[in-house]
Amino acid sequence: MFARMRLLKAKPQLADFCYADIKDGNGGCQFVRITEDIKDLCLEICDKEFANNSFLKCFSQHFDEKKILLFFEKALIERINDTVVFINGAKWHSENKVNSGSKSVVFFLKRNIWSSYLTHYALKLNIKSIEYLTAGDSFYFNNFTKGRTFVLQKIKSRIKTLITKKSKKNYNNNDNQLSQTIDKTIPLVAAWYTGKTVIFDLKRRSDFFWLLKSDIQRKQILVYFDRTDIPANQQMVDTIKDNGLRVLALTKKATSSLNVPIWSTTKKYKELKKFFIKHIFKNYLFAGLKFKFIPLFYLVNICFFAIKYAYWYDIFNSNNIKIYINPVDLFMSNIPALAALEENNGVSISYQWSNLSFSSVLLSSCADVLFSFGPAYKWVWEENRSRIGNLVYCGYITDYSFKEVKKDAITLREQLMIKGVQFVICYFDENSSDDRMTIISNRRSAEIYEYFIRKMLEDETIGLIVKPVYPKTLYKRIASVSDLIEKAKETGRCVFIDRGSYVTEQYPTEAAQAADLCVGLLLSGTVAIESYLSGTPTVFLDLEKLYSNPIYQWGKGKVVFDSLDDLFSAIRRYRENPISVPGFGDLSDWVKDRDTFKDGNASLRMGQYISWLFEKFKEGRTRENAIEYANQKYAELWRKENVVKWH
Repeated sequence: MFARMRLLKAKPQLADFCYADIKDGNGGCQFVRITEDIKDLCLEICDKEFANNSFLKCFSQHFDEKKILLFFEKALIERINDTVVFINGAKWHSENKVNSGSKSVVFFLKRNIWSSYLTHYALKLNIKSIEYLTAGDSFYFNNFTKGRTFVLQKIKSRIKTLITKKSKKNYNNNDNQLSQTIDKTIPLVAAWYTGKTVIFDLKRRSDFFWLLKSDIQRKQILVYFDRTDIPANQQMVDTIKDNGLRVLALTKKATSSLNVPIWSTTKKYKELKKFFIKHIFKNYLFAGLKFKFIPLFYLVNICFFAIKYAYWYDIFNSNNIKIYINPVDLFMSNIPALAALEENNGVSISYQWSNLSFSSVLLSSCADVLFSFGPAYKWVWEENRSRIGNLVYCGYITDYSFKEVKKDAITLREQLMIKGVQFVICYFDENSSDDRMTIISNRRSAEIYEYFIRKMLEDETIGLIVKPVYPKTLYKRIASVSDLIEKAKETGRCVFIDRGSYVTEQYPTEAAQAADLCVGLLLSGTVAIESYLSGTPTVFLDLEKLYSNPIYQWGKGKVVFDSLDDLFSAIRRYRENPISVPGFGDLSDWVKDRDTFKDGNASLRMGQYISWLFEKFKEGRTRENAIEYANQKYAELWRKENVVKWH
C-alpha cells in the first residue's frame, strides 16, 4: 500500500529468517546478546514507566510493590520480546538476503505505548522504524477473547449445576472430602506437580526429589495438579497416596481420576476479587477525572494480578498452606500467588533445575528462598534484578542418583561390550522445533542424530547411547532419520534411553556412567554438569556457534566443538592416544563453582531446610522467624557462605 502511494522509495521485503539465522560477522549466534538486550530494555522501561507510576502505587497498600513491578516486567517482555527479535532479524536480513549496501533499513513498527523505546533500540542497530496504526491491538483482543470465554464457561457451569443435580452432588462430595482431610492446626507444604515422573525411587527422575531423603511428615504434604496436558491419572494418585501424601486437582481437567478432590473456591475468593476489582476501577476512573490517561495495559494486567491473588489467597488460607514449593515461580502468573502466600504468613520455595548461561527477565524470581546449584549463577539473578529473599546454595539437586544407578550403568555398558564395542559415546539432545523463534530446528536435530549414527555404523568398535530429553515427540520431530535409527538399534551397539511419557524417566547419569565420553549441547549445559559430576569426560557440541560463551576462551578443541567433523576428529585422536588431546573432556574448572559440594547430598540439604521451616510453623512462628531459623541451621551445618541474604 505504501509503495503504491509512492511513500516508499523501495519495495518492502518480507524478512524471511529464523532465530538461529541471526549471526554476527564471525558467524556467532546472537541469541544471548538479543536476550540480554531484551532484558536491558525491559529494566529501562521499568525504571522509567513502572517504578513511579501513580496508578500502580495505588495498590502498594494491598500488594507487595516489588512483586507488582516484577509482574509488570514479565508482562512487558511478553509484549516486546518478539518485536526486538524481529528488529534484529530485519537487520540480519538486510545484510545477508538483500543488497542494501549503504542504504538505510526501514522497519515497520506497530504503534503502542512502548513504540518510542523500540524505535530508539532499532536506531542503535542503524534501523529506522516507521510506526503505523492498526484498528485493534492483538494483546487486548486476546485478553477480551479470554475474558469472554471465561464468562461463558461460568454461565455454562452454573446452568449445568442447576439442571444436573447429580453433578452438583458429586461436586459437593469432592468438596466435603477435601475439607475432611485438613487439620488446620497443622501447616501444610504444597508442592506443584511439574510433569516429571510420579515415583519415589532414588533411581528414577522424580517430581519429589527434595523429599526422598527428608524427614518431613509426608501426611502434611499436598501435591496439587493444574496441568491439563498431563492430568493426574489413577496410577499417579495411587502412588502419591501410597506414600502418605495428599493430592488435590485445581480444576476438573487437571485429573482423569475420580479419587482426586477438586478445589472449589470459597466465599473468601469472591469477597477479595470483588474488593480488588472495585478498588482498581475506582482508581482508574479517578485518574480519568483528573485527565490522566491510563493505558489499558496497566488496567488489564493489574486486574489479572488481583484475580489471581484472590484465588491463591483462598487456597493458601483455606488449606493452611505455609510452605509452597514451585520451581516455575518465574512465570508471570505465579507472582500473584507468591504475594498471596506472603500475606498468609507463608514461605515460597523455588529451585534451579538447569544450567544458566545468560540472564533474562524471563528467569527473574521473587521467591522467599531460591535453591541454586552454586555461586557460579549468582550473577544471573543479580543482572535480571530478581527480588529473591534468600539464595541458598545446595549443589546439583539430583546428585543422590549417581550412586544409586551405578549397577544399572554397568549392566548397560556390558550390554554394549558383548557386541564388540570398545568405546562408548553418549549423546544428550535438547528439544527442537520448526517454530521460527527456536534455536534448534528439527532439521538440525535430525542432522546430528544422523551424523552420530553413521559414525557408529562405520566403526564397529563404537557404541552409542542416546538419551532424548522429550521422547514423546522425538520420533515425530526427526522422522527423516527413523529408518536409520532402527538400523542402528538392530546392531545391538546403539541404545536409546527413551522410556517416559513426557520426559525420560531415567536420569542422565545412568547413561553417562555407561559411557567413555558424553556429548551435550552448549545451548543448555545441564546434562554436561550431571555427566561430568558422574565421573565421565564430557564435551559440548555447539553447532549454533555461541561464541560469546566464556568457555570458548579456554576450551575450544578441548571441551567445546562447533563442528561435528572437528568433534569426531578429536575423539579419534583421543582414542588413539589420550595425551594427544590435553584437557579433552575435562570440565573441572567449568563445574567448580557450579557445585561446590559434589557430595551427593543436595536434595538432603533442601529437605533439611524445608524441615526447619516446617518446625517453626508448627510452633506458630512467623515466616520471618522460620526463615531466620532455617538460615541459621543451614549455615551452621553447611557453611555460612552458602546462604546469601538477598538485597
